[in-house]
Amino acid sequence: MSAFKVKDACAVMNSLARQITGQTDLTAVDHNSFIDVGSTVLTAGTENVLNAIAKTIAYVVVASRPYKGSFSLINATDSIWNTRIGKISFYSQDNSQSGAFNLGTSGDDVINIATGNTDTSGVGSMWEQNLPKVAEVFFLAESAWDKFYTTPLVQLQSAFNDEATFIKFMNGVITEVENDIESTLEARNRAIVADRIAGTIQKATAVSPTLTECAVDLVALYNEKFEASESKYDILTDNAKLTKLYEIMATRFKIDSDRLTERSALYHDPKTISATESTPAYNILRHTPKDRQRFIYNSEFFAEAEARVLPAIFNPDYLDMKQGEGVTYWQSTKPGSRMSIACKPAGSETAITVNHVVGMLFDEDALMTINQFTGAYTTPVNARHLYTNTFYHYKFGAVNDYTENAIVYYLGNGVEKTLTATGDGTKTTFAPQTGAVHEIISVTVGGTAVTTGFSIVNGAVVFTTAPADNASISIKYI
Repeated sequence: MSAFKVKDACAVMNSLARQITGQTDLTAVDHNSFIDVGSTVLTAGTENVLNAIAKTIAYVVVASRPYKGSFSLINATDSIWNTRIGKISFYSQDNSQSGAFNLGTSGDDVINIATGNTDTSGVGSMWEQNLPKVAEVFFLAESAWDKFYTTPLVQLQSAFNDEATFIKFMNGVITEVENDIESTLEARNRAIVADRIAGTIQKATAVSPTLTECAVDLVALYNEKFEASESKYDILTDNAKLTKLYEIMATRFKIDSDRLTERSALYHDPKTISATESTPAYNILRHTPKDRQRFIYNSEFFAEAEARVLPAIFNPDYLDMKQGEGVTYWQSTKPGSRMSIACKPAGSETAITVNHVVGMLFDEDALMTINQFTGAYTTPVNARHLYTNTFYHYKFGAVNDYTENAIVYYLGNGVEKTLTATGDGTKTTFAPQTGAVHEIISVTVGGTAVTTGFSIVNGAVVFTTAPADNASISIKYI
């Protein structure tokens, strides 16, 4: 944890003095001169002093981070993202037939300069137009927010009595402001990442998917490779199977990392222009070089396979460690929910829940947030209660561009099972004959779907109220 120390008090006081008085020769070098400079600073008025302190803190807290939030990998650093902009992407277009060379007599056109036959009826005019086709998307609809704190006037005056008290005051303000700001940024970044992961899986698993190759179900990949019929809990609770799953994940990641460097329409929304009788289909094509690839992953899932998986992913041939970030949870810290994402993606009317999200490999331009400090301002002193408020103002914007490459890795349900039973009006607990219920997919009682009134207890489904006598019960589970 970096923070001001007593030895820094004079340097900070000198910075305040220069801001308030404009004098460069007014300096504090020891205890006595510190008090003299502090007295001069205070004569400028409480509001001016606090404004100067606020500006000093605003530029110091960036380097002083008592709390470092997660998801910082998507913080934008390029200055072009500081304002709202429209992003223009170009569609790839096919080449045209040429009439300038000896092309023989095949097809509809006969173009052979050597024989003097230059029938170019199918080639087109030299004045034919082929303007670039573009798609424009707007991002960074800015939202403004602020952080403020209250300073009692007596506290401010006491802070200038000696170096130790002054540093305690400065550090107190820094810790409060920076921790709250960092937590705010972390929460916003977390929401943007969750939105992109949920949206990608939703678009990849829809009835008519638009992002087919952008979501990798590792359990389905496992069953396909080994011609197995496992559920995800069959794999997660068996060390040998889990090891194989890790190996499959590392291999698939390396394959995908290589494929992202290819110029294609497979790993993003290509915004296809449909073909017509006179024109072909057009797509936006993307490629992501290795140094532009980023990877956010659930660190708790990777922890068990650190010795085997992480070296395969984070090495000079693939990604540098600084290109990846492990996070301990996606949305919730509740037990059993750290790998889960449940949200309604932007632009969708349907919520999606994914209980085991492993991570996301993406182009750095696909996902980013912008947080811009715009100024710090202090109110006049409240004459009755002797306090002032200092406000830090920020602008926030975000980019979530589905036309840029991104691949999500998750654990699908695998092979689901169904437990059927008949109620007797008193029985509330229903368990499979073999195995255990780890996750409930759906429940119907008497032919009607129910979503509440039951829970999983020791591998069995327990109803709050016993199903009616002779009521048919169907429980789809993993």
